[in-house]
Amino acid sequence: MTVDLGKKHHDWAVYLPAISGFYVTQLQKMEANPTEWRCPEGFEKGTAGMNFLDPEDSYYFYPWGLYSGGHAQLDPVKSDEREPMIQGRDRSKTMILGDSGGFQLATGVIKMDWSNAKDPNDPVRTAFCKKILTWLEHTSDWSMTLDVPAFAAVGKLSERTGLTEFQDTLDISLLNLDYFLRNRNPGATKFLNVLSGSNEENSKEWYDAVKHFSNKSFVQEAYGESDRALEGYAFAGINMKHMYSVLSRILDLREDGLLEGKDWIHFLGTGRLNWACHLTSIQRQLRKHDNPNVTISFDAASPFINTAYGQTYTHNEFRAKRFGYFMDRAFDNKDMKGSKMPMPFAHSPIMERLTVGDICVLGHGDKNRNGKECTTSWDTLSYALYMGHSVYNHITAVQEANRLADMEKHRTPTHWKNWKKVKGSSVSNETSPYVPGTILMFESFAEEVLDPANTNARQMLEDGREFLKEISFSDGSAEQSTFGALFETDEYDAGNSEMDMQEDIMRGDFDVE
Repeated sequence: MTVDLGKKHHDWAVYLPAISGFYVTQLQKMEANPTEWRCPEGFEKGTAGMNFLDPEDSYYFYPWGLYSGGHAQLDPVKSDEREPMIQGRDRSKTMILGDSGGFQLATGVIKMDWSNAKDPNDPVRTAFCKKILTWLEHTSDWSMTLDVPAFAAVGKLSERTGLTEFQDTLDISLLNLDYFLRNRNPGATKFLNVLSGSNEENSKEWYDAVKHFSNKSFVQEAYGESDRALEGYAFAGINMKHMYSVLSRILDLREDGLLEGKDWIHFLGTGRLNWACHLTSIQRQLRKHDNPNVTISFDAASPFINTAYGQTYTHNEFRAKRFGYFMDRAFDNKDMKGSKMPMPFAHSPIMERLTVGDICVLGHGDKNRNGKECTTSWDTLSYALYMGHSVYNHITAVQEANRLADMEKHRTPTHWKNWKKVKGSSVSNETSPYVPGTILMFESFAEEVLDPANTNARQMLEDGREFLKEISFSDGSAEQSTFGALFETDEYDAGNSEMDMQEDIMRGDFDVE
């Protein structure tokens, strides 16, 4: 029986698993050549049941996901063949947000000759724009425009790209936007206007430079067709991690009349449970006051990345001082080859069907498909199984966090002005045993600051700066200057070698066999 997680979703902001290219291509390989791959005995639907975008024949179904052009087969013919989980899905029952690959472009995963990128006629840049645009329109229901993140001009990434100034990243992003609007096929996919920046000042500068591409009157005059205007927004850079900037950009959009008819707002690269609740609060206010059809979403690749690090989701803890999911070392033991013991932490439709021997399949002296003895007892399927398990757990953690927050907002409502800056183990801000007080307090802040009747909303942001800083995961005061800081995931500060592994498994290049 398929567990339908879509039916368990209510009016909350939507978590999008950032689906790994490895996961997608491995499922295709196993289904295309089933005799060459093992299948766990408990998998009555075969390995095909791991496709959580399938509403009928999966072990669990979830209708939303993000897939990046930075990890995908950009040739539509090859993508149809090698990525059927994405391309062959029922589009009437699922939604895929296509990421343009700007992150991979800026970090050097996608190689680019930047020497003439600021030339409007640069053939290298325009050829890449064409390739990405073609793939997005072929693949995605919603898509992000091709931005060059502001951090591409910072630190070691600046050395890679040759971009030295914030203005470089903005100028190239504007050229890409122009290409997309001139060459898009309206209706093939809906586009999100990416709002980036590394601090509040240049975030506002970026917004002022790109907002016109969402304005139908401007687009009608500039491009001859108003339906070429962008249909939603993607919050990136400081706009996805510092709440002051988040709310500032939303107020900007409202004041410029650019929220009406814009039905999707995405926050790039955050899977934190407290922010899942904060974004729900924002979504409810925007639906109430600006657009009843708007959806806010956010993505995280943690279930896939952490598997590459040998980590697994073990349990969740919902307490005022520890609100989130726990991860620990996954089970990897050559002595357990062939074991029929049921898997521990079997709180997913994937893991509950498995034995320890389904994960630990290589014993001492066993060689992998490449003829080498590895230090791990895992084969390729082991990694994919843990990924499917972890996706389920991340989704259910987000849903449970929102359920608890909704309950406690009614049981123990509290106003944001009651917030106090505290140190250490103080619990002076905590009114609920389950949910951090800041989540409950932000509910009142969002209600007040996003009420159109509030003529003092900008001043309220200033008055609440310290509170907003407390709930953010960047202080918003300075540009990131170190390479490592640019690659923070929810659980790790990844070093270079780990990043190589991470990118391999996300692209689909990682294979332990």
